[in-house]
Amino acid sequence: MAGREERDRMSRASTIDLRARLLRAAEEEIAATGPARASLRAIARRCGVSHQATAHHFVDRAGLFTALAVEGHELLRAETQEAIEATPADGGQQVAAAGAAYVEFSRRHAALFDLMFRPDLLRNDDEQLITARLAQRELMMATIGAAQQRGWGTEVPTAELAALGWASVHGLAVLQRDLVVSALYPEIDPDSILRRVVHLLDRLT
Repeated sequence: MAGREERDRMSRASTIDLRARLLRAAEEEIAATGPARASLRAIARRCGVSHQATAHHFVDRAGLFTALAVEGHELLRAETQEAIEATPADGGQQVAAAGAAYVEFSRRHAALFDLMFRPDLLRNDDEQLITARLAQRELMMATIGAAQQRGWGTEVPTAELAALGWASVHGLAVLQRDLVVSALYPEIDPDSILRRVVHLLDRLT
């Protein structure tokens, strides 16, 4: 009996390990070829397993990519929360810190970032994905709401400021990724743009 239980435990551990390995291999393959060209066969090869082995964890590529996107959103939220907590609650500075964390995430986790915003490759009705996306939204709503209580951005509804801030930082992240900012505006420090955006919002609101 003990031997059987040990084999079952090892089998479960191996199953969990393969799932994690497939997710990491998917991230590597996306980084190498782009999300649209990354195939399940190529991902399986990176893990040293057969194409059929992926079916034990993910029905298809969309299922695998969705699980990876969930990880990405959860990691983005954790890193954003950490940046907020490390910043003094002064005016809109925590809002700026959250935006900077977003752009930094796009730099350090480029493959994940690319996948997270490709609805054509994901199961957008997946409950875990929806929950992960909403958690990031709620964090930003709470951060902006707290800044408004301190007198920042009080003339604009919280949701509008959240959407405007997201559009700003996401656009900056994509432009930096594609080297457009540095090519067209070499005299500008991209890291200063976020501070300028927050300052302008403060004046406009």
